[in-house]
Amino acid sequence: MTEDDLNEDEVRTLSEMTSRLPRDIDPPADAWLAVKAEIEAPRIRPAPAFWQRPAFLAAAGLVLVAGSSGITALLLGGRSVERPPVQVALSDPSTATPSLAEFATLENEYIGTANRLSAMLESEQMQLSPETVAKMKESLRIIDAAILEARRALVEDPANRQLIEMLAATYGKKIDFLRRTTEMGRS
Repeated sequence: MTEDDLNEDEVRTLSEMTSRLPRDIDPPADAWLAVKAEIEAPRIRPAPAFWQRPAFLAAAGLVLVAGSSGITALLLGGRSVERPPVQVALSDPSTATPSLAEFATLENEYIGTANRLSAMLESEQMQLSPETVAKMKESLRIIDAAILEARRALVEDPANRQLIEMLAATYGKKIDFLRRTTEMGRS
């Protein structure tokens, strides 16, 4: 409805009626109390489920890494093949766990070795069946996810030596997996 649809008397009547309406309307008294209580209520975040905790996720990643290594061993069928000439200076297990700062240097060596092995594998993957390549890539995604989870956990707890050990072990599993898969492509 527009002003053109109304006659002057109707407009005047409507104006008088609206002028009698109150300018302010207070809400019910208990409404503000409810709003205030909601704003001031303490926010308690529930503890994450056990399967969402970083240590559990890292352990699950290690189980997946171990499983994929077992599958690779089965696929190799016990064949012995010459290892690629790429080595990582792995820490002696009898020595103390390195600190996070010391591990950073070792981690760079792991990453460099993994990158070299990945490049070798990439050049040799044409000798593998497409199904094997797909399974291999999926296993690598799982290992990389486990590494990422362990690294995230270390950000939250950098002094945790067990997390450092788990991350080192996961890197070791990745390098072992890459070596075995590279050997498979050469045979």
